Amino acid sequence: MNKLSKNLLLALLPFYPFWAWISYFVSDKGISVLSNLIMLPLSLYYLFTARKSLPKYLIFLILFTCYHIYSVISNNLVPASMNIAFFLLDDTKILACTFLIVIENTDFDGRTINRMSKFIFITVAISLIVSVIQLKDPLIFFNPFLLIGEDNDLSFLDDGRHYSIYTWINLSTVGISFPILCSILINWYDSNKKVIAFTIFSGMVVSFLSKSRYIMISVIVVFSQLVFSNTKSLINKITLVLLFIGAIFFSGFIAAELGVNIKEIIANRILEKENEMGSAKSRVTSYEVFLKKFPEHPVFGVGPKTKQDVIDLLGGEAVYIHVGYLSYLYYYGIAGTLLFMLSLYYLIKKGWFIGRRFNFWAGFYGLISFCLANLTLVYFEMAEMGILLVIIYLRYYDSGKYLTELSEKEVQY
Repeated sequence: MNKLSKNLLLALLPFYPFWAWISYFVSDKGISVLSNLIMLPLSLYYLFTARKSLPKYLIFLILFTCYHIYSVISNNLVPASMNIAFFLLDDTKILACTFLIVIENTDFDGRTINRMSKFIFITVAISLIVSVIQLKDPLIFFNPFLLIGEDNDLSFLDDGRHYSIYTWINLSTVGISFPILCSILINWYDSNKKVIAFTIFSGMVVSFLSKSRYIMISVIVVFSQLVFSNTKSLINKITLVLLFIGAIFFSGFIAAELGVNIKEIIANRILEKENEMGSAKSRVTSYEVFLKKFPEHPVFGVGPKTKQDVIDLLGGEAVYIHVGYLSYLYYYGIAGTLLFMLSLYYLIKKGWFIGRRFNFWAGFYGLISFCLANLTLVYFEMAEMGILLVIIYLRYYDSGKYLTELSEKEVQY
């Protein structure tokens, strides 16, 4: 069973955007439903046969997910036209628990992790290529189903944003998962300067072409570990800083050659000179609306859907409370938000512990970028491929397999 779950995760997660793309042509259910159908039997098997307890972060995440399901049902948020079984299978909170139960009960070896890293490198490389191609054809490999429906916010099309290969999963995936993929690569290939240089270049180009500040900040956060690592000498740190600066200038040169107006992007998207800081205003408005509406349901929240009175108060500046932490308090109240934040705290703590002990900082810095991104996003999605992948690496180090394989190599030599 361990081999089955290991191979499933190896085949599925690094190439998740492509499986999501394929799912639209083989089924009308989407990647979340298909993934749950594949992983749910395994997770239930592990849940009822596991000899050890689940990690604290996952216990609190399961409790939060149960709370989430109760909140959905008790607030009558299941669409009348949708079967409840299908609705639950499509729920990303349940999907996160399904994946993580399997991950935390699977033993990963160095060979598997090495193959996983190679697959992640391929995905990052394709992300770069597609982002560049989208300069000429913005809808190449773009999910056309996002253009369907009256409730969809299509303002990103007017802004000329490029989401690379990730729209088949979610518009936020490029901002959550892609920086974490880069973080994994610069950790696993920490002595390979060619891979690090390519990863830095890819991170700068993809994030800049997304024209989203939170994505650019997330990429910078995960790259900052190159400087803050205690195991690297001063010469290595200076070299990496020069690589980073060189990647920025090289990215700018390539962008200019491809006809990208860098000054316009900086002025209109980063500094928001054209729209008079409209994005910042929507956050301020969200904060003001939150202060008005949160006291009405402070303990248990209103359920994970923005009510019409809040939409009216936002006055067209946003269609939901545009700050992730505040939106969670509005949706789930103090009770539900506390459960999720405890889960996130224990996961970050685990990432810190693994970083200090094994110098693998991808988990810690990746999760910090996730927390920062949700200052502007609305939903904390633990089912994101980047989150799930980095937890696999944390599982590998935490299980002791890394130390065992390291000792075996020392004996051989």
